[in-house]
Amino acid sequence: MIQSFQKYLYPFLSLMGDGKVRDISQVSDDLGKTMNLTDEELAETYEISGQNRHRGRCGWARTWFLKAGVLESPKRGHFVISKSGKDLLESGVTEITQKFLIDHYPSFAAFAKTKKKDKHETNPDEPLDTSDPINQMEDAFAQLNNKLIDDLLQYISEQDPKFFEKLVVDLLVAMGYGGDFEDAAKVTQFSNDGGIDGIIKEDALGLDKVYLQAKRWKETNIVGAPDIHKFMGALMSIGASKGVYITTSSFSKAAIDVVASNKSLKLVLIDGKQLAKYMIKYNIGVISQHSYTIKRVDTGYFEGE
Repeated sequence: MIQSFQKYLYPFLSLMGDGKVRDISQVSDDLGKTMNLTDEELAETYEISGQNRHRGRCGWARTWFLKAGVLESPKRGHFVISKSGKDLLESGVTEITQKFLIDHYPSFAAFAKTKKKDKHETNPDEPLDTSDPINQMEDAFAQLNNKLIDDLLQYISEQDPKFFEKLVVDLLVAMGYGGDFEDAAKVTQFSNDGGIDGIIKEDALGLDKVYLQAKRWKETNIVGAPDIHKFMGALMSIGASKGVYITTSSFSKAAIDVVASNKSLKLVLIDGKQLAKYMIKYNIGVISQHSYTIKRVDTGYFEGE
């Protein structure tokens, strides 16, 4: 994952130290190279808005520096380092933080207090949140999701094992496995399943199948290597090539290593937290409560693109 927002501040200003006039697209491209960001890091997006995380970091760094007066805007949508910004770089300061900007640039301190007032906070001397608003929403969203994950696992633990097997089949179908043909997905007979709890047909003739093992276990009851070996044995006994082992607990390192070293079967392990995340993503056992749309300025409209 890319660095936090404030870690962008010095590299951003250092890049602008060459005196070139840039727009946000240019600085995003240039800063990605100078910070040696990988393709994966450059492609990261905010989970809620879907906007690019790197570009968002650059956009907020630009805003903070414009408010501090270390950047100036010679024309619409473009910015360049100011004399104040050059003085800052020449001072040798390499750790530029929110507190530093508040302490040294009255215009930014006024901006910070205004933002605090907008948030109806009681102490105007308390610094702004160290993240930008998108990050704040992401953090809140993550907290809500973590609570939802815990709640889902709690509700699952209160159901009987047969319900869990049905849940697992429902989830795999929601994820796109199986089809709209008859018996595309089913739970096996509870009393004599041979280690197989569910079957997903990937084609109408049933030539390609995914076999499921579902264990509704307590968090402390970790799935170990012997459990995986048993499931693999059940798969091989029926000539299966694909399997998914899902548990509400977790897998031991030895169990994970067994799967990693196996070459004859395609086997996927899904632990409790990952299971709950998939349930949230594919709307199994959850409903939407609120929905918010985050909008941004369409710069292309104003620039005539």
